[in-house]
Order: sequence, then C-alpha cells, then structure tokens
Amino acid sequence: MNYILSFIIVTGSVFGGYAMAHGPFAILVQPSEFVVIGGAAFGALVGYAPLSVFGKVMKGAIGALKGSGINKSTYIELMGLLLTIFNVIRKEGVLGVEKDLADPHASERFNKYPKIAHDHHAMDLLVGSLRLFVDGVVNAFDLDKLMETEIDTHHKEMAVVPTLLNRVSDAMPGLGIVAAVLGIIITMQHIDGPPSEIGHHVAAALVGTFVGILVSYGYLQPLASSVEMMYHEQHVMLNAIRAALVSFAGGSPPAVALEFARKSIEGDMRPTAEEMEEINQAVRKG
Repeated sequence: MNYILSFIIVTGSVFGGYAMAHGPFAILVQPSEFVVIGGAAFGALVGYAPLSVFGKVMKGAIGALKGSGINKSTYIELMGLLLTIFNVIRKEGVLGVEKDLADPHASERFNKYPKIAHDHHAMDLLVGSLRLFVDGVVNAFDLDKLMETEIDTHHKEMAVVPTLLNRVSDAMPGLGIVAAVLGIIITMQHIDGPPSEIGHHVAAALVGTFVGILVSYGYLQPLASSVEMMYHEQHVMLNAIRAALVSFAGGSPPAVALEFARKSIEGDMRPTAEEMEEINQAVRKG
C-alpha cells in the first residue's frame, strides 16, 4: 500500500508541476519512445536472469502493491497458534497434534488463526519443523540449524527480485538516452524544416530522457525497496517461528518459548506483555 501512495505522490508532483508551468501534455505522449524504452528494459530483464525468475519478479511487484499483510494482529494470531500447539503437546504429547500436521489446511486449530493458516511460507516452516520435532528425529540444536538453513535459503531466493528491479532501474536512464538519441537522429532528417517543426522533434526526443529518469528514480527504485521491505517483514516472522519452536524443543515452557519469539519481533509490531496475557486467556478459554 505504501508503494501506491508513493506512486501517487511522485506522479502528482511531477505532472502537477509541469501543468503549473503550462506544459503541453500532448508532447509527452510518444509511443515510439515508450516502445524503445519499455522493450529494451524488458529485454534487459530477460537477459539478467532465467525466465523462471521473471515470474517471481512479476509476483513480487504485484505483492508490493498489496504489501506483506503482516502487522501486529498477525503476530497476535501467531502467538495464539503457537501457544495452542505447545499446550496440546505438553498435555497430550506429540500425538495430540499429529492429526493437525497430517492435514494442516483442514485443521480446526490452524484455521482458527487464518492470517497464519493462509500464509504458505509460515505454514511450510511451522508444519515442516513441527513434524521433525514430533517424529523425534532432531534435537533442539539440529532443529535450529535446519530452520536457519530453510529461512536463509528462502531469503536468498527472494532477494533476487529487488536486485533485478534495481538493475533494471539503473538501466532506465541510459535507455531513455538511447530513445532520445534516436529522436535526435530523426530530428536531423528535418533540419531544413521550419523552427517550430524542429522544436517539436527535439522536444519529442527529450521525452525519452525524461521517461527513463522518472521511471528509474520515481517508480522502479521505490518499487524495489517496497519488495525488499515486504520480504524483510516475512523474514522477521519466520525467525519468530524459529525462535519459539527451538526454545520449546529445548525444554522451555510455552510462556518462555513465546517470549523468545516476542523478543525477535520488531518493536512496532511486537505484542505487549498485556496483549500476551490476553492471548493466554483466550487460548485457555478455547
């Protein structure tokens, strides 16, 4: 959502200022230059990485428009789900959650916390790690290393997206110059024409430079930063899950395990002690 606000502010400021100077908007519509810049940018993106990664770039860009969806209420639900699971394991043993792990999408316990149940990255990490713990195939130390490896792998995979967006952004001013130079070449074919015609062609050529710079610094770089922030928020939540599970697997009581998770959450989204008590009471009531 922040990116949409950024887009509106940048667009409004640039074109609003242009309108205040009584600039003619018709001259800014140069389809041929848009084809040169847009097509070359797309070609560069294809050259930067395999086509399979292109889909991730598109998905990341669309995701940035909506945002990660992670906020304090997400973490409150996460704490409630973790506390529910830990309490069941302490009271009923690992067999108490075996059915939930066998089909997590049909689990009433998981579906009671929809923000977590519908986040496939969080669910993959949580369910996969719980299965290892329930099966007794790893100790707390090994579980920590396995979860750390999975989170780091996911982080590196996603980091490719903002990196590619930044590379395309860096190329845009140069591609804008390419379009402008082609426009000047066309202008030179009309050098014997009247000054008004030459001025029109020069102005049209300069639109390429304008578009390249605006798209680079006004749109693509903020988009890359938004995608990077979105993935950072996901990374923090995955680390909170890791902190809780590793602590619980190491023998800590549920309250202590949740505190490890809470401390790993950034301040503006971290549930307060009072909210943690409310979570505890809600889980007790069922």
